Amino acid sequence: MNSNKENLTLNAEAKNYSKVNSHWHLSFLRLKKNRYGMFGFYSVIFIFLLAIFAEFLSPHSYKKTYPDKLYYPPQALHFIDNEGNFHLRPFVYDLVEEMDMETFEFTFTESEEMIPVYFFIRGDEYSFFGIKSNIRLFGNTNGMIHILGTDNMGRDILSRMLIGTQITLLFAMIAVFASLILGLIVGISSGYYGGTYDLIAQRVTEFALSFPAYPLYFALVALLPRRADETVVFVLFAGIIVLLNWASIAREIRGKTFLVRNLEFVRAARALGASRSRIMIQHIFPNTLSHVIVWTSFTIPSIILVETFLSFLGVGVQHPMVSWGVMLNQVLDIQSFAYAPWMMAPVGMIIFTVLAFNAFGDGIRDAVDPYAVTK
Repeated sequence: MNSNKENLTLNAEAKNYSKVNSHWHLSFLRLKKNRYGMFGFYSVIFIFLLAIFAEFLSPHSYKKTYPDKLYYPPQALHFIDNEGNFHLRPFVYDLVEEMDMETFEFTFTESEEMIPVYFFIRGDEYSFFGIKSNIRLFGNTNGMIHILGTDNMGRDILSRMLIGTQITLLFAMIAVFASLILGLIVGISSGYYGGTYDLIAQRVTEFALSFPAYPLYFALVALLPRRADETVVFVLFAGIIVLLNWASIAREIRGKTFLVRNLEFVRAARALGASRSRIMIQHIFPNTLSHVIVWTSFTIPSIILVETFLSFLGVGVQHPMVSWGVMLNQVLDIQSFAYAPWMMAPVGMIIFTVLAFNAFGDGIRDAVDPYAVTK
């Protein structure tokens, strides 16, 4: 009886030990010790939360225009008024537009009118995963609050930048995961089957890798129908990115498959009669996950930069969709930049997002490496 209890205790301890010391648990513990990696981890979560709740966080509809507020400068939040009185509720001052009769330049000065900022206020209606709502985090009933100013059409820049986060991240995720699926299929099958199939697959992969990226981007984007629906252009644009990005991960996964396919557990599964598809999905694919996660975390920022660059030139995401590149497309000339430098606000989000994903990818790369030394 005592021996049975001891055996049960030993089995329970063995299960707990294997659970605590699993590869992914140890990787997470190493990641927690990496401050730079954890900064990237929390920053990436913050960026995704901004994208998910973009409409709720936006004080205005990203499509709404204010014709009397073209190039409206940012309004600073205040808690202390001009007379030195403290207010619990934040407020902004209304801006008065004036024109210099000598230089004919428009300037904005703060008036004495205080505009209070209300939270959880009813505003423009939006859809949140199919649910209609008009509750926004902050704003004012008269629509006079523009924390980051307005653009050349009187649209709120903060609202458009938050929606741009949503569109840019969605584009990057679609392009990266589609490239990943295609690359995994070609890479794992090529590395496992070998022979003639591997020879043909690798020649196709090398053919895709041999193209110079940006000239081919421009050539393929030029073929997109300009008068098509913006959603169609969005999907076709993502497809072009996929065509030029699947080959790199396919080549890397093929090398990983070569290392795994002759290991003991794969040979044992083959000897027990497991099908090739079962071996590739259940035995080889899980052993490539760490590499896949690292590749994904480093590829997403590069796709964001590509989309931003092409949309900035006017050949990527099209209006009325709004992305960071589409917003920067409105500041193509020096005159617009000099007159309304706040329209460059998406640059800050681009830099922050790229740094966050790179930091997270660097932390993940060190965490999944069992020989990495975490400082």
